[in-house]
Amino acid sequence: MRTGGSDELVSSKASRVLDLQPSCVEFCPAFPSFFLVGTYSLQTDDDAIIHDDAGVEDEDPLPAEPAKAQSRDGSIIVFRVSDTQDLWVQSKPQPSAILDLHFNPNAGKHDICGAVSSTATLAVFRLSPGEAQTQPLKHLKTMDISTLSGAKEPPTRVSEVLFLSFCWHPTKAELVGITTSTGHVYLVNLGSFDGNWKLHSDPVITHTLESWCVAIRPYLDPAEKPRESGTVFTVLSGGDDSALRFRTCTYDTSSGMSDDLLPATMVRGHEAGVTAILPLPPTIEVSSPGLVVTGSYDEYIRLFSITSTEAAYDSPRPKCLVESRLGGGVWRLKLIDVDEDASHGYSWRVRILVSCMHAGVRVVELLRTPSSEYEFVTVGRFEEHQSMNYASDFQPGWKDRLFVVSTSFYDKLMCLWECRMT
Repeated sequence: MRTGGSDELVSSKASRVLDLQPSCVEFCPAFPSFFLVGTYSLQTDDDAIIHDDAGVEDEDPLPAEPAKAQSRDGSIIVFRVSDTQDLWVQSKPQPSAILDLHFNPNAGKHDICGAVSSTATLAVFRLSPGEAQTQPLKHLKTMDISTLSGAKEPPTRVSEVLFLSFCWHPTKAELVGITTSTGHVYLVNLGSFDGNWKLHSDPVITHTLESWCVAIRPYLDPAEKPRESGTVFTVLSGGDDSALRFRTCTYDTSSGMSDDLLPATMVRGHEAGVTAILPLPPTIEVSSPGLVVTGSYDEYIRLFSITSTEAAYDSPRPKCLVESRLGGGVWRLKLIDVDEDASHGYSWRVRILVSCMHAGVRVVELLRTPSSEYEFVTVGRFEEHQSMNYASDFQPGWKDRLFVVSTSFYDKLMCLWECRMT
């Protein structure tokens, strides 16, 4: 069943080569014409940048363990879009590589951006182009894992840990989840963004290898009331151990966070590392509110039905409902929109922007058909990148055409392109 547009191969409107390798990119919801790019470079003891001399790349991710004679640095670059052209605004050098960055999704906080680094630091910035046009990105605070944990992680161990990814809680603006190269997933309470931060003492989830991604999903069942003084939510994470894991937690503003009494649940069904997680809005399917899309090195995008452990303990086991091979490792997933208009020939449709490593970028539809089946359909492709596409994002407020910025790592290429949306 094909209800979307054709599988369109898209060409770039503009491109540029950056000074450093780009690892992440995101538009600012508060100022949609601005986007940030996080960059990464690997230095040896003689300050030579490590690059791909042979021009041959494999499907390995961004390096997770630093060699003793190497260090990483990076930057956050501010761009402004004008008539499909990218205009450089500001470069903010960073003492370590930026591995992930995201703007806060909570109302009134859309100008706040968090970034995690290769030296296990979490930094928070505010984008204020109206206050300072030439230097709009302002640093608020940075803390490392040793300080966040109250020195429970000693400085000698900090050099072995990288923060690989993070996410904001979708309804609690001060709460974030962070993943590490040692396989741990932590929760951090930021309180005020420039005040004292606190790392939850124990990891909520532990993988046997690197933990590549994390997502936080609020409690799902409308009949299930949050605990009187706290809020129930589910943490989901993906690891290089090919495992998708999830665990229920409770957040209490007065006493802090607590784990569910049950351990994390492991979801099988991936043939390689789990690198991306996208919980879908629970409203699109009331009978199955726990729908989660995942990406993996095995090149498949998958849809799972996952019920958190806060729900009835006799609920069905997590299961894969549909999968589709995209031709490259699925590194990032970004929700574009949700359509629940049944007159369009489906029960609902979700569209997703997918970063597919060596295969480039895909625009993918996930459909719930009238016959109650699920289906992934690729409706757009961008394939001008000559190395790993780790980062893509689209400009908020689009109408008939999706305006996208995408990057590739080794060739340091950033491209701007548009995809027709029907």
